[in-house]
Amino acid sequence: MSAEDVERRLPLWCALSELFLDTELQPADFDRVAAVLARAGVSADEARGILENEVAPVFIPNTLSVAGEWAGWREDFVRERIVAHLRSGSGRRAWSALQARVHMDLYESAWAEVADRLNRVGPPR
Repeated sequence: MSAEDVERRLPLWCALSELFLDTELQPADFDRVAAVLARAGVSADEARGILENEVAPVFIPNTLSVAGEWAGWREDFVRERIVAHLRSGSGRRAWSALQARVHMDLYESAWAEVADRLNRVGPPR
């Protein structure tokens, strides 16, 4: 992934990482995440792929932690972690993605809220 691709993806990664905070998300949180995705012009299916393959493998451990992060992550932290994940070997990426899918129930309802809002906005332009 090029530096330009990373910078285009970063707002999506930051928004989607909020689904893994140790807090109860509110409707305004789902609205905000969906708005970021809509502004980027990604469909719900594309966003789901980014969530499952890029964000969840990195941030799912926070939802499994007894005292996980609740205030959010800085942009540079999100960038560094996800880029490191994407640059790791394919076996490591596949294992991380599998673990995230095993624990999908921890973020599935939050994703459904975001996807519903994103779908209401309409197809990306």
